[in-house]
Amino acid sequence: MPEIPEIRTRLVLDIILAILPWVVSMYVLYWLESAAIWIPETPHRDKISLAILALGMGASFLLYSYLAKRDRT
Repeated sequence: MPEIPEIRTRLVLDIILAILPWVVSMYVLYWLESAAIWIPETPHRDKISLAILALGMGASFLLYSYLAKRDRT
């Protein structure tokens, strides 16, 4: 019976770890805006924003895939 909470804790930690790159990329965008580093007139701001988000989401996907594969073996 004590194995069930350990498995659940491991699963929750894996999910939090997998989501972390995406959250960091969103925070980077927030920080750039709130620190006034990016102004609305910044050239190619939309493309850079999409690249940052895609990088974060891609890293989250790869990390989650790695963690899921590791748990299966």
